[in-house]
Amino acid sequence: MTTAAMDGARHPGDDEAPHRVLLDAGWSTAWRPAPAREGTTGAERVRELAAGGYAALPVPEEFGGAGASLAEVAAAQRALGTADPSAAVALNMHAFTVGLMADYWQRHRDTSWMLLEGIARTGALVASAFAEPGGSPNFMSSRSEAVPTTKGYRVTGTKYPCSLATTATLVCLTARVAGTDETILALCPRSSPGLTVEGEWPSLGMTGSDTARLVLRDVELDDRLVFHRGPADVIDDNVVSGMVWFAVLLSATYHGVLGALLDEAYRQVTGAGAYGPRTALLGRATRELLTLGGACRQLAADVTSGAIAGRAALAAAVGLRASLSDTRDRVLGAVTPVIGSRLYGRGQRAAHLLVDSLAVHHHPPSLLTCDEAVGAFCTGREISFDPAG
Repeated sequence: MTTAAMDGARHPGDDEAPHRVLLDAGWSTAWRPAPAREGTTGAERVRELAAGGYAALPVPEEFGGAGASLAEVAAAQRALGTADPSAAVALNMHAFTVGLMADYWQRHRDTSWMLLEGIARTGALVASAFAEPGGSPNFMSSRSEAVPTTKGYRVTGTKYPCSLATTATLVCLTARVAGTDETILALCPRSSPGLTVEGEWPSLGMTGSDTARLVLRDVELDDRLVFHRGPADVIDDNVVSGMVWFAVLLSATYHGVLGALLDEAYRQVTGAGAYGPRTALLGRATRELLTLGGACRQLAADVTSGAIAGRAALAAAVGLRASLSDTRDRVLGAVTPVIGSRLYGRGQRAAHLLVDSLAVHHHPPSLLTCDEAVGAFCTGREISFDPAG
């Protein structure tokens, strides 16, 4: 059985369990992931989910998409995280990128609608190629270089780790324009000459996320595929929007993963008679996820309504991202004595979920900078994602 199939193996009655009444309240989505087929690879699973309507979820209806809001896309991510963590973390990058593009169009009403329409019409998957080798804590800084040409730019650089490396049709990337202080944000066809996939990500978990290294060697980029230009390392509306979308969708994804682990813990004690101290441990884990889910949905609602914006929204998003990691560790601390050795057993779903959930600590921005950023906002200083600064 593949990891995808194993991770999607929920049990009858899970949705009706009392703890699910609490955890599922407030999450609303019309999109549900189809069960994984026996023997499918991670890349095949991702393609099937995209073809099932996922790819166009955040695209406005007028351009052929589902017009799903941030909260609705988050709910879809949570449902997928519960069923299939590897596919969820991979598709999270697509949803974040397309959601950012949709938000950009809403704010600027420019020609970026053509890119959104193309994604919806073809069901294209978009890889988010922002991470670069070396693990720089400053996620806003790009080492990739874009050299201006008569038709656009010629881009050289390495993006790693990058999910959807082989399944994506388009790659969303950032690069610093040579000889300037400007950065571009653009879509690049993955089939472009000079763009290659080299090696896989040797991770312990999330092994079905189609993650690998993308190398760009003098890749020609048409200027029409550049949808944002701005000063390098400057926090603008695009950075704020991107951080909000990423933090909300990431939190929803891992809320689903941790919820699936909690299902395993409750199933361990159901019908066992005397629950003893395990009742309190399960209650502790449940309230941790209940609080995380509420914070995730509230930020999505507040940003969508305009109740919070700008630097305040950025601080809230970074705070949510850091709290997600804290919540993961507290949930694991509570359920470990309940689940017991199944968390360490080969072929056990609980063990797969535990390892997959570890990935939460390694998404940007670095945990080293999150609390500093929130504190900077609250003390009236400029937010920076550069620890050296």
